[in-house]
Amino acid sequence: MNGKKAEGLVIPTDMFSAEVTYRGPARLQLIALTTSVSPGEAPPKDDDEKSAPKSPTRGVKGRDQVLAFKPIEGRPPVAWIDLPTKQGILHLILLVTPGKDNGILAISDAPGSFPPGSNRYLNFCAFPLIVKTPAGPQVVPPGGSKVFRPGAKETEYYDLQVLSGEGESQRPLFSGRVFHLESIRKLYLLLPLGASGRVAVRDIVDRPPGPRKTPGVSLKAPPDGK
Repeated sequence: MNGKKAEGLVIPTDMFSAEVTYRGPARLQLIALTTSVSPGEAPPKDDDEKSAPKSPTRGVKGRDQVLAFKPIEGRPPVAWIDLPTKQGILHLILLVTPGKDNGILAISDAPGSFPPGSNRYLNFCAFPLIVKTPAGPQVVPPGGSKVFRPGAKETEYYDLQVLSGEGESQRPLFSGRVFHLESIRKLYLLLPLGASGRVAVRDIVDRPPGPRKTPGVSLKAPPDGK
């Protein structure tokens, strides 16, 4: 919320959302919003039953929609987190899991600690896991995380393995092929599958923002290359 104005934010399940700068109360809350549109356009339905936009009548210029967001009255926050107030500017990755505790897990994302081209493995299991890439094996402690580069070349595939145990008692839990790009970073969630001892692997991709095209400004490099 910015005063009485609510700003919508899309949080996908497989990619980072757009970066958000937050200044406000120590308790950051995510709230459900309802959308209203400009006159002459039917408002979208709630939940997943959004009606498809209708094409304008031939020969009649369609009117641009003006969207407005407002909180749904009487509904509690989807998730919330109490941020520290005496640590200056914080750089955080917020994992949103509604219905579990307060629904938000904060991970420190200090500049340079998780650069593009690297992966971060977050172990939600109660036992240590071994992550193997061409760069070699790395142990991720229970409830902890580790950031490292996979040791692969740009635009090449590499083998990713997740194992448990030590020495000859190591047991493979996951194996896959991953396409490597130096321009992106990935957050891997290593999740326990009940009491089976097996592990589910979910990755969330952070892609760099694309170039903004400004009318009348060329994005081509000048002849001198500067």
